[in-house]
Amino acid sequence: MSVDPFTPLTWRKRLATIARRRLLQALLPVRPSRLRPRRSGPPNLLVLAVDTLRYDHLGLAGRTGAVTPALDALAARGTFFADVMAPAPWTLPSFTSSLTGVMPGLHGAGLHGVVRNMDTQPPRRLSAAVPTLARHLASQGYRTAAFYANPFFAFGLAESFQDHAYANLPAAELAFRALEWIRRHGERPFCCFVLFNDPHEPTLPPARHLRPFLAELAERGVRPSGRQLRALARWGGGPHSPHLGRISPPPSGEEEAALVIKLALYDAAVAAVDASVDGVLRQLARWDLEAGTLVTVYSDHGEEFLDHVAAARLWNHDPRDLWAIGHGHSQFQELLHVPWLAAGPGVPAGAWRTEPVSLCDMAPTLADWLGVDPFPLPAAPGPGLVGRSLKPAGAEDGRRLLLAEQIAYGPDLVAVRRGRWKLIGPRQGDPLALFDLAEDRRELQDRRQEAPAALVDLAAALAAWRGAVPDSGTGPPPGGWQDVSETVRRRLRELGYAE
Repeated sequence: MSVDPFTPLTWRKRLATIARRRLLQALLPVRPSRLRPRRSGPPNLLVLAVDTLRYDHLGLAGRTGAVTPALDALAARGTFFADVMAPAPWTLPSFTSSLTGVMPGLHGAGLHGVVRNMDTQPPRRLSAAVPTLARHLASQGYRTAAFYANPFFAFGLAESFQDHAYANLPAAELAFRALEWIRRHGERPFCCFVLFNDPHEPTLPPARHLRPFLAELAERGVRPSGRQLRALARWGGGPHSPHLGRISPPPSGEEEAALVIKLALYDAAVAAVDASVDGVLRQLARWDLEAGTLVTVYSDHGEEFLDHVAAARLWNHDPRDLWAIGHGHSQFQELLHVPWLAAGPGVPAGAWRTEPVSLCDMAPTLADWLGVDPFPLPAAPGPGLVGRSLKPAGAEDGRRLLLAEQIAYGPDLVAVRRGRWKLIGPRQGDPLALFDLAEDRRELQDRRQEAPAALVDLAAALAAWRGAVPDSGTGPPPGGWQDVSETVRRRLRELGYAE
């Protein structure tokens, strides 16, 4: 396909983006650089977050093909955490936990109530009283900024940065804006957070990144039309594609083709982000900032592509009548197993960390690597609710309890993990399934009958969580989406939220 299939959907945004870039370039002479690469003081921090990035779609995680060469190379020269558990399966609570060091039940940002449905219920914001990494680094003399393409980051997190800007832009353009900020604020230690949203629906990868994946599809006999690609930028439906969220196994040939097309769009979007990361790293090197900047990359959650359609239909808890697509609706590993890697000053080089860890560990670990004051963590009201610094690379802690909570669609499900064993259960009622992640990474075999000791242990941990985090918060906020500003609602509708 020689033309961009998404031009009918994106031409207005692209024209506006071109105009904005030209304006910024015209202002370069009057907005002089303030870079000081060899200044004294603590290192800079650049946080590159990728919304909706599955662990197993990275090359360093075993994905074949050149999808993430820049991320793979960055991980090879720094530290890579191979078994990271997201604290929630959707954006707001997970990113908030990564930047506060505590689970959603403690920071409160997210949805509440026995049964949740984000299409009708807006989430609660993060309280300004909760310490964040940005506020902590500002107290240590850092200049802080956030550039983000997912509006949920503005539910209390963005406001904790001194400068912050929302822009629904592809990765390359968002990176350009972040680099321009760094160019103008590099005279002192800086913390720059960039949230790329490209893998999130609607998945609209640039044509140059999509072409190799379309060529792979053609070799398999799948040649999607532009209308099919535009339909599957979300999840299909309508006259040009079946809806992937309403498939009953076994899928038909048409449905299988739609799935591989959607996966190609996803991988192309991931490749576009990887190329943008490469561009950012090359620019830091040209500015002589590489040696003085700690760079970390991570994701808030993954994405499901019918991995557990049978379980979804059996449990039937999604109030949208969708099954096994997207995120926010389950606590399986395709949503919870996320990448996290870092390189730069203070970060051990060539380290592959295999112990199970949580994204709640990120803020205290980054503070320790930077050499600033320790990140302030509250006393834990129960096991697994507060992160820890991973700077000491000691023996693996096989008894550590990890949690994931804050579902966005359905009952209040929680995942409880200790070592190889993982239990999924509701706030009320019996556990739903027990998995042995060492032998069954895809979570296809319920082991409740075969592993009674693990079931008893994690059921007790589930009961402890219920007691430590009653109702996962203080209840739903008054009103509904009609009480949220139209600007926020419009931005979220662009991503498929709050229809």
